[in-house]
Order: sequence, then structure tokens, then C-alpha cells
Amino acid sequence: MSATAALAADPAYQTDPAYAKAEARDREWTLTVGGYVMAQPTWTGSDDYEFGFKPIISITRADRLSRFTSFNDNPSIALWDTGVFEAGIVGKLDMSRDSGSAHALWGLNDIDYAFEVGGYAQWFPADWLRLRGELRYGFGGFDGVVADIALDAIHFSPELWGATFSAGPRMTLASSGYIDTYYGISPLESVRATALGNPLLPYQAGGGIYSVGFGGQVMKRFTENITGSVFAEYKYLMDDAADSPLVVQNGDRNQFQAGVSLSYTFFLGFE
Repeated sequence: MSATAALAADPAYQTDPAYAKAEARDREWTLTVGGYVMAQPTWTGSDDYEFGFKPIISITRADRLSRFTSFNDNPSIALWDTGVFEAGIVGKLDMSRDSGSAHALWGLNDIDYAFEVGGYAQWFPADWLRLRGELRYGFGGFDGVVADIALDAIHFSPELWGATFSAGPRMTLASSGYIDTYYGISPLESVRATALGNPLLPYQAGGGIYSVGFGGQVMKRFTENITGSVFAEYKYLMDDAADSPLVVQNGDRNQFQAGVSLSYTFFLGFE
């Protein structure tokens, strides 16, 4: 069974009218645009939260529209796709961090936007199970390597309004270049932060397991054009990130994000 139909093992998925009408167009190209609105930490490791936005932009063929995707998948382009196994290139944009945006960051250096590029692979060992991994190199705000691993169990439920439910564990590993940038404190930063009333001891962070956690979502395709979802994720910071004075004194190793998404698919009329 191909990954196109791997949204769930339930054969009723094959006849879901919201998907069947779109996929009847087979290999016609489509453009999907939309966005995620979410509550997220104001900075990585923070115990304060703010609303954020993440755009959805996807170009694919109509027969791929039902393929399972997770809210934390980063934008990717498949270079090899057998239906069960897929691999290609992936990218991510990390937002900048302004030390003046929160008292917890006073005295620390600002961090510029960072761009991450690399490769990904995903495998459906069963119709209802997906394993995905991404390995990315970051430059700009930080120089280092980040790897994400996620396992999702997937179930399409015709009884519950034709919604798709998914959930599973996550793990992120990162090099010292990433973790020290966001959680390290240089001697100069320590002196400056202390002078500004934000006493932080110097700290050098190494690489390793950055976080472990669990995430899930409920996705519903309302029409052949409109798709929405509700999602949530919990991360538990590990090792050097969790031990940083920035987190211990000013933040929380328990990190949450949750939100909703809405997207619209345009059928472009050519194959």
C-alpha cells in the first residue's frame, strides 16, 4: 500500500468523499497555502508564552494530498519516493532572539535568524505508522547540526467526522554549536546580565540529546480545498540545555506548544 493511502489502515479512508474527489484528479499539480497559529514559548527554554504564526506552503500532485503530514514536519522536497519510503531535502527557519524582549534575557547577546538545510527520510512500516527523521545543518544565528526523530501512529476515523488522529514520541539531538548558542552564557554576558539585574553565571553547553517529548494532532479535510487541524506538543529539555542557568533560573525545562491550522488547496489545472 503506498504512502499516499497510508493515512490509516481503515479501508473506509479510501472512499472518504473529501479526499476521493480531489485525488480523482490524479497527477494534477496543486498549491496549498495557509498557516498555523499557536501558543509557544517566547524564547527556547522560556516559561512565558506568546502567540506565533507558521506559514503553510506546499506544492504537490493531487494524488499526494491525502498523504499524512505532521505539524512539526519542516518544508521538504522528495527526491526519492517509493510510496512506502521517501527521502529528500528539508529546510527550516529559526526566528531571531532579542535580548531586550524579556527580562530573563537581559545582558545576553542577540541571536540572528538561522537557516537550517539538510536531508530527511520517512518510512511507513505499516499503514498506520510513520517514522520520520531530519538531519539539518544550521548557519546564520548558529553554526551546528540538529536532528529530529518522530514516530506517529495514525488512525482515520469515518465514525468521528472523518477526522485523522495521530500521536507519538519525539526526540531532538543537537551539536554544541546549537545548544551553546541558545543556552550558553559567556563570561562577558554574565557580567553584563548581572549588572542589569539578571544574575547569570557563565555556562558553556555541549551537544547531545536536546529534548524528548510527545506530540499529537487531529486533522480534518472539510472539502477538497479546505483542511484544518488542532495540534499540541510537549518537550522536556535534556542534559546541557536543561542545566543552563538561563533555564534553571529564568525558564522551564517543560516546553509546550499548541494551536490550530487552516489551509486552502488550489488545483492548478495541469500535470
